[in-house]
Amino acid sequence: MSDAKNTLHALLDAYLRCPVDAARSELEQALRSYQTDWIRAHAGADAPPLPAAAPTSAAKPLTPKPRFPIASADLEVLKRLADGWPGTTAEVARWAWFENRELVALETNPAGEGPEVLRLTPLGWAAIGRMPPD
Repeated sequence: MSDAKNTLHALLDAYLRCPVDAARSELEQALRSYQTDWIRAHAGADAPPLPAAAPTSAAKPLTPKPRFPIASADLEVLKRLADGWPGTTAEVARWAWFENRELVALETNPAGEGPEVLRLTPLGWAAIGRMPPD
C-alpha cells in the first residue's frame, strides 16, 4: 500500500506542480484534532483536562509562502511591482502565470482604457519576503 501511496503523491506533485506535503500535513493535523475533540466529547465527566494552549505571538502574522518555485527573473518583476512600478499586462510577458498562482491581481487601468495593471497580492508579497505597506 505504501508504494501506491507514494505513486499517488508523485502524480499529484507532477500534476499540480507543487508539493502536496503541506496540504497533507494540514489534513492530518485537522483529523487528529477532530478525533481528539470527538473522544473528549464522548469521554464524559471523568476525562482529563485539556492541556494549556501555548501562547501565540500576535506580533507577526503568518503569511503562507508560495507552494512552487519562482524563477529569479519573475522575482525581479515582483520586486519592481513592490517598489511601485505600475506594470501592465502589456509590459509583463508572464502576467497570466503570476495571476494563476495568485501572486498578482489585475486592476483596471487608471487611465480608463488600455491594459490592466498588476498589483501584488499577499502571496506575492510573501514570495519576495516583504510585507505590504499599510
